[in-house]
Amino acid sequence: MSRQFSTATVADPSRLSYWRQVVSEAFIPYEVAVPRHRAEGFRGTVTAQQIGAMQVATVDADAHTVFRTPSLVRRSPQDDFLVNLAVRGSVTVTQDERDAFLRPGEFTLYDSARPCRITGVERFRLVSLKIPRALFTAHCPSPRDATATVVRGDHGVGALFPPYLHSLTRHAAELAPDVVQQVGINVLELLGAALPKPSASGAALPRSAQWLRARQFIAEHIADPQLSPAGVADALGVSVRYLQVLFRAEGTSPSRSIMEQRLERAARLLTDPRHAGRTITDIAFGLGFKDTSHFTRAFKNHCGTGPRAYRAGHSSLGPV
Repeated sequence: MSRQFSTATVADPSRLSYWRQVVSEAFIPYEVAVPRHRAEGFRGTVTAQQIGAMQVATVDADAHTVFRTPSLVRRSPQDDFLVNLAVRGSVTVTQDERDAFLRPGEFTLYDSARPCRITGVERFRLVSLKIPRALFTAHCPSPRDATATVVRGDHGVGALFPPYLHSLTRHAAELAPDVVQQVGINVLELLGAALPKPSASGAALPRSAQWLRARQFIAEHIADPQLSPAGVADALGVSVRYLQVLFRAEGTSPSRSIMEQRLERAARLLTDPRHAGRTITDIAFGLGFKDTSHFTRAFKNHCGTGPRAYRAGHSSLGPV
């Protein structure tokens, strides 16, 4: 039997407090934050039903965030894992210093026993599967490495899980009690096969480590004129959007970091006696620049003077 909750059943001034009560009752206790310009007229519905010891629920709501702080985790201990599958709009799940940016068809896992944050930046729909810890760990090993890690739903085993979960939301009420247990096992085994194995994905690393890996990859491929944020993200196994978040936390961006590393390398080469015989054009092209004038302008903006004057002021003149 399904349970349904909707903000449409309460007056507008009470909707947010009602929604906080709904998500806490239907899932686990959360704090709720809604953008100020979206608070008036907030809309949200939850339809939930039991699958044996598990629960599957569909959430359709305006932009908002639910989160569990360390103090809330202490006050309301829970012992479940939750899987969120994005159906419409984009959803971000944050836990263990990782951010999973979910597009429709993608899913991820998080642990109710640790601080977490789930954000819909626009109106969204998601399907959530709530699994008791003991049941989850019996079928899905190494959950700590899998939290807040995107599982794509368009290829491999990951493509099998979303339609199965969608079917559960539509047909769970039709299942006979003796079938429910087997269906639950099938769901867990499929989920266990789809989740990333320990350290198999770049997104399974803390953000600081991912940023260092990205910087290292850029340094190792700085001479490639095709080097781009998309190429860096692909090499690390993360999305371009997530890569941008990593660099934004350091006060920069992937594109700016690529440019800065090229220019800093150029400055070192221009003053290195071992490269005194190289022309400025040769150095620029050797660092992935395709145009000398572009290199000269960028170098002057970065170092305060052009490459010719910089070389002359720091070392013996080389050919230009």
